[in-house]
Amino acid sequence: MPLQLPDLDDRRFNDLLVEALVRIPADSPEWTNLNPSDPGITLVELLAHLTDVLLYRLNRVTDDNRRTFLRLMNGPDWVQPPDSDLIEETGKAVNAVRERFRAVTRDDYEFLSKQWLAGQQPADSLEGRAHCVPQRNLAAGTESERLRVRPGHVSVVIVPPRPRPPRFAPARGQPVAPPSNPDRFPQPSAEQLSGLFSHLDERRMLTTRLSVVGPFYVHVSAQLVIARNPDAVDAQVTKAVQASLERLLDPLPSDTGEGWPFGRDVFVSDIYQALEKTSGIDFVSDVMLGSACAGGYDKCVVADPFWHAEGDLIGLGIEEHHLPVFEGPATLVIRPSDAFIAVNVTVSAPNPVNADPKLVKQQIKAKIRELCYPTLKPAPNPAGALEPKKIFRSKLVSEVRGIAPNASVEMACTPSGNLKTESGELFVDVAEGQVVDWRVSIELT
Repeated sequence: MPLQLPDLDDRRFNDLLVEALVRIPADSPEWTNLNPSDPGITLVELLAHLTDVLLYRLNRVTDDNRRTFLRLMNGPDWVQPPDSDLIEETGKAVNAVRERFRAVTRDDYEFLSKQWLAGQQPADSLEGRAHCVPQRNLAAGTESERLRVRPGHVSVVIVPPRPRPPRFAPARGQPVAPPSNPDRFPQPSAEQLSGLFSHLDERRMLTTRLSVVGPFYVHVSAQLVIARNPDAVDAQVTKAVQASLERLLDPLPSDTGEGWPFGRDVFVSDIYQALEKTSGIDFVSDVMLGSACAGGYDKCVVADPFWHAEGDLIGLGIEEHHLPVFEGPATLVIRPSDAFIAVNVTVSAPNPVNADPKLVKQQIKAKIRELCYPTLKPAPNPAGALEPKKIFRSKLVSEVRGIAPNASVEMACTPSGNLKTESGELFVDVAEGQVVDWRVSIELT
C-alpha cells in the first residue's frame, strides 16, 4: 500500500485570517478597528482567500507539472514511455539524480575510479585501489615537479587488481603459501590508464586538468635484531619475519588487510608491532629502516627518515601519492633471548657550539650502535655471523668525543659478569653467539 503523501501546507482560510489578525496589533498598533466592516479587514480576508487557493494548488501537483519536472531532470528530449506509470518514472528520475556521476570532490574521483576498476577486474581477484591527489600533476617527470601545488589539477593514482592467491591445495585441501614472488610493485597497463582517463574525463568539471597515473613506490629496507624463543628455529623465524613485513607493507588489499594507506608514514613502531605478533619471536631489540632505489626504475622514490629529539629514528616520511613496499630480504640478527646482554651507556657532554642538539644525539647513537652491534649479515643465516668482541669504554669515549668534545661515558651491563677490566681498561665482553641489547642516555648541557 503506497504511503499517503503529507500536505505541504495544511492551513486554510480561517487559519490564515486568524494568523493575520493576531499580527496586526504587533505590527500596526495604531490600527484598532478590527471589525469585518473595516476596509483593511476586507483586504486581509481577500489576501487570505488568495493564499488559500495557492495552498490548495500546491498540494495538488498535476500530471502535466510532473512531466515538466521530469523533463527538467532527465533532459528536454525526455518523453514518457507509453503505458508507463508516472509515479514509477518519477522514482527512476529521483534515483538517477542520487547516483554519483559527476566528479567534483576527492571522494567522487575515488568512488568513480574504484567503480570503474571493479568492472574491469576478473571475478576471482583482489580489488584494485584508487587515490585522488588534488592540486598536483603527478604525470610530471620529476618528484620536485610532482610535489608542486598546481591549482586546477587533479591526479588519480590507481593500483590495478591482482589475482587472488590460492588458499587451499585442490588435491589435499591443505593450506598453501601465497606465491613466493608475486608482482610486488604492480602498475596499471596503458589500456587501464587511458580507459579510466576517458571514464573520468566525461565526468570532471570543465576547468579541471586531469591526470591518471600508476603508483610511486618507496622501497623500504630493514635491519633487525631479534630475540627468538628458545624452542624456535632460526630459518622459520627468518621466513616469518619476511612474510610479516611483506604483509605489513602490501600496496593491495588482501584477505588479511586493506593495504597500506597512501601517504601514511612508516613508523618504527609499526615494525615492532607487526614483528612482536610473529610466531617464535620473544622481543625485538633493534629496528633500523632505510630507503633506496635501484637504477632504471622511474616509479621508485626515496623516503627521508625523520628523528626524535633524543636522536632515535621515528620512521620514514611518505608523500601523499607514495606507497611503501618492503624491499627484502631484511638484514637480520636472530638469537635466543638468553643470548642478549643488556648494555646501558650514559653520555654527558657540553653541546658543541652552533650544533643542533638533536643532530648531535643522533650521531652519537649511530656511532654507539655501530660499535655495539656485530656486522649485520644478510639472511638467511645471520646467527652464524656473530663473532666474539670486546667493547672498550675508551673506544666509546674516543668515538663520542669525535662528535661532542669533552664528553664523559659510563657503561653498565646485565649480566654484570660481562663487564670486565683488562690492563685497567673497562670493557663489555661479548662472547661468541651473544648479542648486545644497547640503551643510550644522552645529556647535553
